[in-house]
Amino acid sequence: MNIDRFSVVVVVVIVVLVALMSCRGCTVSDQVAIKALETSGFSDIKIVDHSWFAIGVRGGSDSDAARFTAEATNPVGKRVTVEVFTGWLFKGATIRSQ
Repeated sequence: MNIDRFSVVVVVVIVVLVALMSCRGCTVSDQVAIKALETSGFSDIKIVDHSWFAIGVRGGSDSDAARFTAEATNPVGKRVTVEVFTGWLFKGATIRSQ
C-alpha cells in the first residue's frame, strides 16, 4: 500500500514540475520587453504578440521563457517589427529584428 502512495506522489510531483516549466513564460510581463526596447532606443512601442510555448524552437534559446513581438520606431526613425526574447526571473532580454 505504501508503494502505491509513493508512486502517486512521484507522478503528481512530475506533472506539477512539467506544468510549471512549460508555463513559466506566461507569467512574464510585457513591460520587460518594453523596457528592453526603450533602453535600446526604440520608441512608440506596441506589443502585438506574447508567446510562451516552445520558445526554444521559435528562435529563442533554451533558457528563454517568452517571446514578444513588437512594432516600434527604431533609433533612426524607421517603423520596424522586432522580437524580444526573455527569460523567467533572472534572465535578461534579447532583441531580434525580423
